[in-house]
Amino acid sequence: MRGCAVVCAVSAAFVLSGPLAAEPVAEKVEIITTKKVEDVPATVSKTAPVKASTVGSEKVAAIADTESKQKAKPLPATLRASVNLSTQTMTVTEHGAVKHVWKISSGRAGYHTPTGNYKPQWMTRMHYSRKYHNSPMPHSVFYYRGYAIHATYYTGALGRPASHGCIRLSPSNAKKFYRLVSRHGKARTRISVQGKTPYYAVAKKKKKKTYAASSGMGFGFWDSPQPTTTKKKRSGKKKSYSFYKPSAFRWPGSGD
Repeated sequence: MRGCAVVCAVSAAFVLSGPLAAEPVAEKVEIITTKKVEDVPATVSKTAPVKASTVGSEKVAAIADTESKQKAKPLPATLRASVNLSTQTMTVTEHGAVKHVWKISSGRAGYHTPTGNYKPQWMTRMHYSRKYHNSPMPHSVFYYRGYAIHATYYTGALGRPASHGCIRLSPSNAKKFYRLVSRHGKARTRISVQGKTPYYAVAKKKKKKTYAASSGMGFGFWDSPQPTTTKKKRSGKKKSYSFYKPSAFRWPGSGD
């Protein structure tokens, strides 16, 4: 009996020390490692990404707020161009001081020049009007749709309405204004168009009628005037005349 007990005990110990004994240990190791691996990423994924996203969104929101505030506040104007349609002049003010007063030509009868307050939209040194037969528009500063302040070669018309709606300046003045806008910038330039365009009536030439006094009554100045009649053209034939030539004078008794 004792020998059997010893054999059973040895066999049991061998079995426990063999592969069967490693199974529960391996299960415990796997459970521990899986728990640790599952717990660690879960904590990292639940805490770290949320904090990063919240911080990033706050920074983006702060930057957007500052940009919107900057865009909301317009830059102060340092260059102003005040156009008076009534007097056909443009006054240029730089930093609050009047620098130039120039003659202009606004839209003539049938062509409207819009009034209001504007900012320069775009500029070009030479523009050709597609609407009006590629007419040249040097040193153009466009401020509203197709309306611009530009130079003109018809300087004799400055001081009165003569354009198709734009504001015309002499070539030298338009160049000066173009350089001023380029130096101050479009954001710091303001253009004001006020007043009412005066339209000048064009006098029509009347045909003058000529009168001549009739010779019916013979009263001259007091006679009723009558319209002159066209004179008939004379024929081109020349008339010939013959003169009588007297014979030589003879004294009586001088013979035959």
